[in-house]
Order: sequence, then structure tokens, then C-alpha cells
Amino acid sequence: MQEVMKWNYKTKAGDIVGHVLRLEDTDKLRKAIIPYFKEGGEAGIPECLPSIQRIYGLDSIADKTQPIFVVEGEKCAAALHGLGYQAVTSLGSLGQVNMADWSFLAEAKEVYLLPDNDQTGFKYMGHIYQHVRNVPFVRVLNVGLFEKADICDYFKSLPCLDDWDEFESLDRHERRTQIKNAFEQYCKSNVGEVPASWRFITTKHKHKLIAVNDFSCLKLPPRHMLLFPWLPEGSINMIFADRGIGKTFFSLSCALALANGDEFLCYQAEKAVPVLYLDGEMQGTAIQKRLKELLGTRSTKAPLHLYTPDCQENDFTPDLGTAEGRDHINEMIDQADPKVIFIDNISTFDRTGNENEAESWAPIQEWAVQHRKKGRSIVFVHHANKEGKQRGSHKKEDVMDAVIKLKRPDDYIQGEGGTKILIQYTKARHLSGDQAQDIEATLYSEAGALKWSWEQGDILYSKTIAMLKDGVSIRDIADELAIGKSTVHRWKKRAQSENLL
Repeated sequence: MQEVMKWNYKTKAGDIVGHVLRLEDTDKLRKAIIPYFKEGGEAGIPECLPSIQRIYGLDSIADKTQPIFVVEGEKCAAALHGLGYQAVTSLGSLGQVNMADWSFLAEAKEVYLLPDNDQTGFKYMGHIYQHVRNVPFVRVLNVGLFEKADICDYFKSLPCLDDWDEFESLDRHERRTQIKNAFEQYCKSNVGEVPASWRFITTKHKHKLIAVNDFSCLKLPPRHMLLFPWLPEGSINMIFADRGIGKTFFSLSCALALANGDEFLCYQAEKAVPVLYLDGEMQGTAIQKRLKELLGTRSTKAPLHLYTPDCQENDFTPDLGTAEGRDHINEMIDQADPKVIFIDNISTFDRTGNENEAESWAPIQEWAVQHRKKGRSIVFVHHANKEGKQRGSHKKEDVMDAVIKLKRPDDYIQGEGGTKILIQYTKARHLSGDQAQDIEATLYSEAGALKWSWEQGDILYSKTIAMLKDGVSIRDIADELAIGKSTVHRWKKRAQSENLL
């Protein structure tokens, strides 16, 4: 092979500290890049070589208020130097990129990163981005001519440079001004966003970190609301209640609204989405009856797949508390491909460990988080404890977006006016104040079908106003609604100030 080019590495002052030779054979099928940085002009790179001396083109940096181009390889940097641009690269390319001192770019106002159009080129620039992330303007120039293309390939695509050998300096080319104008127009037309992968730093165990400034620039996919206002896409949620309150009726009604793109109470599904409902408690005939009463003769617009133990050939229900059980449920999810998964209820699908221990919940929480990352929403249905809170460790609520509590209204009388449920949010991460108001829902039968009616707001306050209008005494209102007389007095004054009485 013979020498075809020599590139000198210089200090900012212009002193030569080493050079790189490019060798090629006569048919140009083979090439070699050999560094000469050892004392006496010997080939190789000494271990003690200062990191700042690993930058080629440092002497071209004269004005940091002007754009600085970072390329991969001396050939590309030299081509830009010939056009009068500030351009740098590093010794050893990808394998040694982090051994170079890039701190000189910290005060730059504008940096262009020009990766070669291949995986190595993008990785190389990704490393450099970590050193220039705080520069006010970091721009990425995409050279998308063909695989492995670099900026020299762009120059050769210009008619006036079709016979250019990529090594001859362009500083005296007769079309130099025309070439510069074309390049600057190319920059404007081909500037792209910083790839999201560059914004992260990754540990050896593949954990990713991102700076806040970079995180704010990420173009994250929009998070659609599946059942307004409490069930967004990619969320983890809980519905809990004491036995016999109606949590399965409520949960099935939510699932049907999702699968039909329909309304339920004050909730609205914008479009029909596939749902997977895992029931581990009720008899198949009972859940079938409830679905018929709620759905009637209609068919769902999107698939609503149901798991019930009564329809299984095996004699076990998958246990989310075990790796094997999670695998079994993941198989169902892969088959049904739902946007929303209901787990009704936790007790029947988590039988491993102690319900009161946070550690027992940890693998299930991680399972839910992994599905959230894929854009799926999980709704856990759970029992309440004797104090009216969700049963077991409160660790369950840590990653929840919304936690809904169902209970009987304080003035509820069994068998009078249908089944009444008071719906309250004990956690509502993304809801506004009005959206998080209590709802009093009534489930009633009409012509053999089950229907819901509802009222939202400060329910007891509304009832107090109605009873005051009917002439009921403050004492009797307090007794019937199970609230203090002082509260009734305060609400009466409030209603009068709002011209409601």
C-alpha cells in the first residue's frame, strides 16, 4: 500500500503534535489509517498522550460564535477546512472517542454533528453529544445519500466535484463559493432532531439516565384518554370496595364502555378499544347473566375477551405472584392484544406471599409497569379492609394513577330505589378538582335490563339543600345524612350565599 494522505494534528496555536497517514493499495480495495504520535515519529499512540491532542482540527477553531462542525474522520474535517469552516474530529474514531477532550466546545454557540450514515457513525456522534448537550444550539446534519455516506460523498454528488478525489483541498477550487452556497443550503434542508437515543446515558446493565434539559426536548407519544377522565392510556389503576357493594358491576360497565366507545355514568370513551377482563372469583353463569343484563343483545364494537375459571380445562388460575403465573397471563395478553386489562380481583390472582407485605407486591407491580411501558392500562379490582381502605399493603398504590373507592352512601336504605354506590377518588394523579368530585350512581332494573343513573358533585351538600327546601329541620337532616348539625348550619349559609335557598 502507498501513502495517499497525511493529516497533521496541531495545538490551538498551530504546533504539530502528531499525524495520521492514510494508505491505500493500487486498486483502492484496501486502506489503512496509521497514527504517528510517539516520540521520534514512530507509529502508534502513547498512553500518556494528552486528551486535547486527540482532536484534529483544533487549530481551525477561531470564533466560537460561528458554527463548529463535528465529523467522523480527518478526511471529512479537512474537506470542510478547505471551504473555510471550523471542523473537528477525534483520533481513533468510535473506539477512542471518549479519550479525547471535548471541553473546548463548551463555550460554542452552535455545533453541527455530522454522523456518517451507518450505525458506527451514529454511535460516534452519540458519544460526542454527551459532551455538547449544554451548547445552546446542537444540530444534527443527516447525510442520507446512501449507506455509509459521509459529507465528502455529498460534495462528490455536486456536478462540479464529480471527479474530486476527496483529498485535494477545496480552498482554491474555482467553484468554491458555489460549493459553499450549496453546502449551506444542504445544511438548512437536512438538519434533523437530536436522536432520542443520544439523549440518554446507559450503564453497563442497560439502565438509562437522561438530563432534565434533554428530557424536556423528548418527543414522547401523546397519552390518550381511554375512559375520560380517570383512565388514560398506559396507566395503572385500582377499584376497591367492600363485599357486595357492586365493584364487579361497576368494573364490567367500565369494560363495556371501553369496548364500545360509549358513555358510562359521567365517563366517556372516545373510541372502542380491545379489553381483557380476567375474572377469578365469580361463577361463569353469574358473570354471563350480568353481562347480558348490562349489554343486552348488542355486540361490542371492539373485542372484550373474558377469562373465567369455569371455562378452563385446567384446574388452576394463574398466580400473578409467581413468574410462571405472570407468564401464563402474558400469553393471554399476547393473544388478546388489549389496551386495557382488568384483574378482578387481586385476591384470586395473587395467592403468593403475604398480602400485608410490600415485598409480595413488588413483582406484580413490576409486571404492571412493564405493560404500562407498552401503552397498556391495568385496572386492579380489590377488596376493602374493615377501616374502609384498600386491603393489604399500601405499597400497591405507589404507582397507581387513579384509585377509586366504592361504598354505600351514608343515607342508603337497602331495597329502596335500586342499588346505590358512592364513587370516590382516594388517589387521582391527573384529575382536576371538578373531575375528582364524588359520584353517586344508582344501578336499577328496567324492562329486564340493568341501567345506571348518576349525580356528581358534593352529594351530601346537594341533598342538604333539597331537604332544607322541603322544610326538614337541621336536626333531622343531620340524623338522616349522618353528619354534624354544625355542618348543616354551615351548608345552609353557603347555599344562601349562592342563592340556592
